[in-house]
Amino acid sequence: MFEMNPAIVAILIPILAVIGIFAMIITVIIVSGREKELKHSERLAAMEKGIEIPVDPPKAKRPAFKSLRAWGLVLLFLGIVLFLALWVQIEFKFSIWGLMPAAIGAALLLAAIKEHGEHKE
Repeated sequence: MFEMNPAIVAILIPILAVIGIFAMIITVIIVSGREKELKHSERLAAMEKGIEIPVDPPKAKRPAFKSLRAWGLVLLFLGIVLFLALWVQIEFKFSIWGLMPAAIGAALLLAAIKEHGEHKE
């Protein structure tokens, strides 16, 4: 249906990616500004009427991936998947490089186990 020159596509991809990133940033700035403006006007209206200023509900915290266990699992499985993908696509001798992140992940898991054992005592 549409035939495009691969060179033009190769140039358009990074250009559109940068434009998309800037569009997302601008959208986030505008939306957060409007939320702050709405909150401010709500507080002003409450003060004018002599009503108690509404308290913001507590925000639910998202889980933080700061623990050794979480990063260990991520790197371990990333390494295993990378190892298998390289083994299937190329050959075994190059797939060994996929075991490097897996080894780091295993080391982080061992450190997490050791840290957890020290906290119990």
